[in-house]
Amino acid sequence: MSQRDTADHDRLVGWLENPSATRGIRFKLDDGSWQRRTYQELARRSLGAGAALAALGVRPGDVVPLVVPGGEDFVTQFFGVLAIGATPSVLPLPLALRAGEGYQTQLKAVTARIHPRHVVADPRYHDIVAESVARIGGGTEVVAPQYSDRVEDAPRARSDLAVLQFTSGSRGSPRGLRISMANMATNLRMIQNWIDPVGHGAVTWLPLYHDMGLVGGLLGALTLQVEHALMRPEQFIRDTPGWLAEYGRAPYTSMCMPNFGFERVLATVRADHLDGMDFSAVTGVISGAERIDPAVIARFAGLLAPHGFAVHALMPAYGLAEGTLAVTGVGKGDVPRLARVGGLERRLGEKLEVSEVVDLGTEPVAEPWNWQVSCGPPLAPARVEILDEDGAPQPEGVLGEIFVEGPSVAEGYVDAAPEDLARLNGGRLLTGDAGFVLDGELYVVGRLGDSVKINGQSVFVEDIEMELAASGIISRRHATVVAGVVRGEPKVLIVTERPLGDRLDDALSAVTSFTGAAGRAEVLNVKRGTIPLTSSRKPRRRSLWLAYLEGRLKERKDS
Repeated sequence: MSQRDTADHDRLVGWLENPSATRGIRFKLDDGSWQRRTYQELARRSLGAGAALAALGVRPGDVVPLVVPGGEDFVTQFFGVLAIGATPSVLPLPLALRAGEGYQTQLKAVTARIHPRHVVADPRYHDIVAESVARIGGGTEVVAPQYSDRVEDAPRARSDLAVLQFTSGSRGSPRGLRISMANMATNLRMIQNWIDPVGHGAVTWLPLYHDMGLVGGLLGALTLQVEHALMRPEQFIRDTPGWLAEYGRAPYTSMCMPNFGFERVLATVRADHLDGMDFSAVTGVISGAERIDPAVIARFAGLLAPHGFAVHALMPAYGLAEGTLAVTGVGKGDVPRLARVGGLERRLGEKLEVSEVVDLGTEPVAEPWNWQVSCGPPLAPARVEILDEDGAPQPEGVLGEIFVEGPSVAEGYVDAAPEDLARLNGGRLLTGDAGFVLDGELYVVGRLGDSVKINGQSVFVEDIEMELAASGIISRRHATVVAGVVRGEPKVLIVTERPLGDRLDDALSAVTSFTGAAGRAEVLNVKRGTIPLTSSRKPRRRSLWLAYLEGRLKERKDS
């Protein structure tokens, strides 16, 4: 192994060799209490997990899926797999995908791609995992997290592959991404240089089967051995004020979550919950993974501002699993900027009408759907370009597809088809996201696959959804917007699990303000649980649209 390969491996796994006896990770338990383990304790347990896995027959180069909740077992099994030269692949938990047949179908599809010899599953999930993998044959053995006291028996080996990361599935079936040690090491350096955590990291609740949760929420801090805390998504949902209180009572410096997390805080945390708390230690609040609502993050900053929080701690970012995680981000200490994009024209390859650029404040801007949030400049050594429909680079201010190039871009997909290679190959990535660059900073407009062309312009469902939510017409927890073409006519569909009542006409009018007379609009009220979600709780818009086209999306009879 070359010196560079060794350095890349050590960036992720090296802490096992020299673990801190004073710093550690706090884990939230089922009873609501916290249990702290030092990195020295976690390293020994990780090596014990590796020894037990090796005794079961796991060999260097094997891919070992993990179906384990976020906690001590997750950390130690993940690094136990890496320590013996195998590769972990973190899979969603049944709860994340509403369990049932849908979960088994997805788990079967994932395991059929990699045919693992072993799967590590928490005992409470053993039966559903075993039943799913049995359907593909091949004799996969499902085992519970195990540990050996003879850590010296753990064979030490190095893998070129850091993790097999499955995408969340918002663009269709989950795809397996080969994230090499070099990819991971590069992205960890990018994140650590950008955020620069010192002493304390975060209280993270993001799902660890998602790139934002695994790389941004856990590995970035853990590999630096900073003081960190880990809880599960359902614990955050049950006690959001309690999660925030951890920051108000201890000097954790970072937060990392999608727009949904900020909405949850605003919905559940009152001003009196924050009495006596101090948020001045928080210097990096990363928002990404989905469209950033400028009104939401402004209100979040305004809620915490009386207690020492500074608006320049907000660090909107752009990233995706195919880039390992982070691609761009607002610099530490810089105030995020907002660009007001006038008009509704969204034609790829044409210059947008940017009427003004302002600093984000603690007061929400009016008409937030007209404003785009800067996701900052590229994080070195990543390079970002905007391409038109012919693949030609575009100047600043022009809308196009976001293209990313650099050493943190994933090696490629498992079983890559020709169209996959055209999109992701050789450190070059066509993201499928639309955006523009202004003053060297990236603004993300939406998914190209989640837009519909009307009179030659692209109408993005994220724009419509943001206006509907900002106007109080829908809740994004219970509704989403999809679009496509039906019998040659563009159509926008609002799918809601709650009746809109007397706001129905308002909803249709809002859609028409984006589409004009050329686009048809429809509202479909469906049963709760109908809207399919990805493992990261985003709507699977493509699946929803296909269900509509195929007549499988049914109106509630009591609506």
